[in-house]
Formats: sequence, structure tokens, C-alpha cells
Amino acid sequence: MYKILIVEDDMDIAQTLKNQLDKYGYQGVIVQNFDKVLDRFQEFQPHLVLMDINLPAFDGYYWSRKIRKVSNCPIMILSARMSEADQVYGIENGADDFITKPFSLEVVLAKINGQIRRIYGEYAVDAQARILKKGNTTLNLDTVRLSTTETEDLLTVKELRLCTMLFEAYPNVVTRQQLLSAIWDDETFVEENTLTVNIVRLRKKLETIHSSLEIITIRGIGYQLAEKHI
Repeated sequence: MYKILIVEDDMDIAQTLKNQLDKYGYQGVIVQNFDKVLDRFQEFQPHLVLMDINLPAFDGYYWSRKIRKVSNCPIMILSARMSEADQVYGIENGADDFITKPFSLEVVLAKINGQIRRIYGEYAVDAQARILKKGNTTLNLDTVRLSTTETEDLLTVKELRLCTMLFEAYPNVVTRQQLLSAIWDDETFVEENTLTVNIVRLRKKLETIHSSLEIITIRGIGYQLAEKHI
């Protein structure tokens, strides 16, 4: 049974989510002490986290960053904040998806199902000691890290899938549609800028580790992994 941690201080919403999850065969657990979200996460070891933003003491961005330091577990933000900046900030702080309130329980469930299939189910990446190397850069699917001989950086779930597709397609172009189809279960539920934000984050990580690679935008088509021209 897949376990879902619910970090939501509105107990009516939290209980509604738990009831829906239980109904469809998940094990939902509601966080009660919002000063110890990370402790509860490590104790429960969930397969996915539903994270509200407006929480007592520390907000959901803070807890997303804390969780991301110890786990690549998918984090789905649930928030009444609807601006593009809020969504970008959520993704930049480790979230894998952003659902605005008020939300449809069917949409939330569909997104959870998609994440579970992608990460743990029939669409999961076979990472049996797989290491992909291009230029001076190595992508290790076991450790979920992008590295050079100088340094390394940890990837989020979506960054891993994007990076894997770009590495495997190298030097060919990967279309936006291919990336969306590979990473998200149903593009109907994807925010328009989510792919772009994840590409920007991945570019920054390539720069951080001093990679010889770069991600080129092929306007109107998609993205291409290539060696930098120096």
C-alpha cells in the first residue's frame, strides 16, 4: 500500500483528502504537529507528500526544502496562492507539482496516481546500476545525482526524468510533447510553465557542477542536450 503524508492545517480539508485516499487504496496520514513535519516524514517514510503552503510556524516551502535534502519523494503543493510566481517558487523549492485551491478531488487523485505510476509503478525508470555519461558529466540513476569530477548535485524526481530523456536522446532534439508525456501522466493537468521551470532548474544545476553540457531551446520544437561551444 502506498503511503501519503498530508501536511495541511485545515483539518476539514486534510480529513477530506485522507478519506479520498483511503477510499482508493492509499494510506493517508495527517500531520498533527507542524513544528515536527520532517520528523513525521522520516518516521512515516511516505511515497508522496501533499503539502500546504500556509502552515503554522514554518511554511510549506520551508518543509519542502527540508524534505528534499533527505529524500526524492514526490511533493505536491496544495495552495490558495495562484500566481505564477508562487508556482515557480514552489517548484524551485523542491515541489514536483502545484495544485491551486479550491481543487477537484478527482484532479488531485489523478495527479497522485500519475506520480505513483511514474516513480514506483509500471512507468518507473529501471535504474539497475545505470550510469549515463556525456562530455564531462555523469548522470547516476541509482543515486539520482548529476556530477562532474569537480562536484555533484542532487536531482528532483522530475529533473531526473528530464535529464534521463535528454541524455538518452543526445544529440537529438526531444520535443516538449515527448517530455510532457514522459514526465506527467496526463498533460491536461499540467500548469503551462511547469516544464519550462524544470528545464531552467536543470540548466542551473549543470552550471553549478561546471558541466561541459548545456540545454539548448529549439524554438517551437523542444530541447537538445549539447556540448558547449567555447
